Amino acid sequence: MVSNLKFFYTLFINSRLIVVLLSTIFIGNCNAFNQEENSCRHVKLQVLGSGGPEIDDGLASSSYLIWVDNKASILIDAGGGSSLNFEKSGGNFNDLKAILLTHLHVDHSVELPVYIKAGYFSNRETFLSVLGPNEGGDFPSTTAFVKALFDDRNKNKLTSVYPYLSDNLYQQSSTDFLITAESYPYNNKREDSKVWISNLTDDLNVEAIQVNHGKIPAIAWRVNYKKCSISFSGDMNGTSGNLERLAKNSDWLVAHNAVPENAGRIAKFLHMPPSKIGEIANNAKVKNLVLSHFMNRTNSKKSQTVQLIKEKYKGNVYLSKDLQIFDL
Repeated sequence: MVSNLKFFYTLFINSRLIVVLLSTIFIGNCNAFNQEENSCRHVKLQVLGSGGPEIDDGLASSSYLIWVDNKASILIDAGGGSSLNFEKSGGNFNDLKAILLTHLHVDHSVELPVYIKAGYFSNRETFLSVLGPNEGGDFPSTTAFVKALFDDRNKNKLTSVYPYLSDNLYQQSSTDFLITAESYPYNNKREDSKVWISNLTDDLNVEAIQVNHGKIPAIAWRVNYKKCSISFSGDMNGTSGNLERLAKNSDWLVAHNAVPENAGRIAKFLHMPPSKIGEIANNAKVKNLVLSHFMNRTNSKKSQTVQLIKEKYKGNVYLSKDLQIFDL
C-alpha cells in the first residue's frame, strides 16, 4: 500500500514538473514570436534628402537613413546635402553598418567622400561596407568607383581623386577604419532578376535586384530587420518587373517621383510616372508608400500624383520631406 502511494506521489510530482516545463517553453516561444511580430517598433525610416539633382528646389538630394534600436544603421544613397542632414538627424557615424548606393549618378553618390573623411573625426574603428551596382555602359562598378576616389597604389601616376584617404582602403599606420566595397553583379545586356543578399548582422540583412534606369546600371534595395522590411526603388522606369518581386509584402516602399504622368519619352525611359508607381505598389502588396526624389516638374503636381497612384494602389501614400521620420 505504502509502495503504491509513493508511486502515485512520484507520478504526481513529475507530472507537475512536466506541466511547468511545457508552460515555460510555450511562454518562451510566445515571447519570441511577439518580439518578431513587433520588430518594426525598433525601426525608423528617416529621409535625409527628398530631392533630385536640381539646386533651386530647397531640397537635399537623394538619401535615406534607417534607424534600428535608435542607432543610425544603414544609409541608402549619399546625395548632395545629405551629410548635413545626417548631422541634424543626430546619427552617429560609428553606428553605420553599410552605405547602399542605388546607382552612381551625382545626386545619389557625390557625398560618399564626405562621409568617409568625417569618419576620421568620429573615432570609428570597425569596417564600413559600401555596396552598389556593378559596371555597365559608361559607369564603373561600385568597387572601381571607390578605388577611383581613394586609391593611391599607383605611386608614379596618381589617378584617384582623394589619394590622401587611401588609408581607408588599405591597412596602414594611419588607418582608423577600412571600407569594404562590393558590386552587385549587374548585367547590362538583359533584365537580370536574381536577388543578391548580404547579411550585416544576425537580424539585419539587405537585398538588391537590378532595375531599369535607362542605360545606367541601377539597383533597388530591400532592408530586412527580423520581420520588418523597407524597400527602395532608386531611380528606375518600372519596366523590368523586378521591383515588385524585391518589394513583395514590404512594410514600406520608398519610390522616386522624378517625372509627372505626362513626361516625354526620354524622361520615361529613365523614370517611372505616377501610374506606374501605383501599379508597382499594388502588385507588390506593400503596406505603405513614401514618395521622394521630387523635382520642380513634380513638386507642383503632388496632388495629381497622389490621385493617380491611388487609382491603382489602396494603401497609405506619404509625401516625404527632408529630415522627416516615419515610425514603422
